[in-house]
Amino acid sequence: MYFVENQQLQYENVLSYRTRISERSMPELIQFVCENISSMDLLITGDIIFTISERITDADNSTSILGVEFIIPVDRRFKSSSKYVFKPEFRLVNAVMYKYSGDIRNLSKERIKLYEYILRRGFKPVTEVYYCVREHDGVSGVICMYIGISCNLL
Repeated sequence: MYFVENQQLQYENVLSYRTRISERSMPELIQFVCENISSMDLLITGDIIFTISERITDADNSTSILGVEFIIPVDRRFKSSSKYVFKPEFRLVNAVMYKYSGDIRNLSKERIKLYEYILRRGFKPVTEVYYCVREHDGVSGVICMYIGISCNLL
């Protein structure tokens, strides 16, 4: 586990896909995206990124539903549809990165470590956490978590 400051992510020609899924099915969805992007006649040209915009937990805390946006760098422009949106660029600057290796379903626990680091350093987060999938095997993987921080200290 380590943290690196002053990081950035930048990709041109990205596919944005928003959906809601159960937290437990995140690894399968990542695998599905990798295996099926070719059906759109596109090639993935970089790491798959996703961010979680909402978390809905049922009354007995047995199930969490996540509102997720996938940001997938692809080889060319394409026409947006009701499911997939073309964005010419994705850019995140002045971010803190935390590298995690393990079960993808444990990301919510690992995210807390990133926020604790930011608070200890006196940084102010200005974005959600972006999860960058570096490696995956269907259940576990290497995920770099990025969060943009303000240039101004608290």
